[in-house]
Amino acid sequence: MSSSAIEEFPRHKVRPLRGERLLRALHRGLPLGRKYHPLVSLLNSRRGMIAIPFERHQLVQPAAWRKQIANILLSGSNMVPEFKLLASLIPELTDGTVLDVGANIGLYTLLLRSITDRPIIAYEPQPFLFKLFQWNLSYNRIETVDARNTACGSKTSKIAFNIGINGAVASGNQNKPVPERRPENAAPESWQTEADQTQAGHAVIQVPVVTLNEDLADQSSIALLKIDCEGFEHQILLGAGEVIERHKPILFLEIHPEFLRTFGSATKQVVDLLSPEYHLEFWTFQDRWPKTKLGRSLAKFREPRPYQYRDAAEIYSSETQGICPSQIYCIGRPKRAL
Repeated sequence: MSSSAIEEFPRHKVRPLRGERLLRALHRGLPLGRKYHPLVSLLNSRRGMIAIPFERHQLVQPAAWRKQIANILLSGSNMVPEFKLLASLIPELTDGTVLDVGANIGLYTLLLRSITDRPIIAYEPQPFLFKLFQWNLSYNRIETVDARNTACGSKTSKIAFNIGINGAVASGNQNKPVPERRPENAAPESWQTEADQTQAGHAVIQVPVVTLNEDLADQSSIALLKIDCEGFEHQILLGAGEVIERHKPILFLEIHPEFLRTFGSATKQVVDLLSPEYHLEFWTFQDRWPKTKLGRSLAKFREPRPYQYRDAAEIYSSETQGICPSQIYCIGRPKRAL
């Protein structure tokens, strides 16, 4: 596990979440999830770090991120309902490493560590989210995770990145550098300042990019490749062709049809790239049909339900009709040689 940021971990500033039982009780009666964030604010200071019970672990994040705290506590693994799909793949894996491309603050890694002790290599390019990711590994004493503070793409370079709680490569700029935009108070930076700037999400920074082909050239075995990178998934796959050809990992991709277009790609390009070597299936946890505003609001408070597409053609049809979900989950299983 990388250690570049762990020694800076402000463990003395981490405190348990107050009001956990009350929040859970209220949520059982009226499941409003993150809407309970005013109560989180009332019971907890805005400064420092909060340790939030999250499945079998504790998720550490800034106390000022109130809506996220309420959502993590009350939604649990339903924050990432697609993890149920990924978890079902673990028994199918042969020996090898799991790749988590787009690790964010570590939700997937913590959940993976609850069900498997396989080594994990995780990539997260945004500096503060990477710092939180390392702090979560340290706080939960999770080993055999190699955390790498870089983006992945089709070529080694630097790229513009929009910081945020769910940051992403600056759309449309994958082939050219963009000047950084940092808040005026960006230096000197404390972790608290970084947390506030990340929550505001107005800055653009430059981050390094590696290809999985080059970065993983010395890996002896890769069992699973998970990618969640807000529309940059096609670029990452273009830089992972040798890894995929050599290791034939099971694939778990979050496809973002709308965001793909901003990078000059499309869902069909991802499918065409993978379908010669993989059996693909597609799922979504979002409603596929337009609803009234009230219907959309009410849907947020029920447990997400999966829908499996018949095939890729159904996705293309939904895109043409303008009813395609923003997130589609693709599972790829290698085709067996005849």
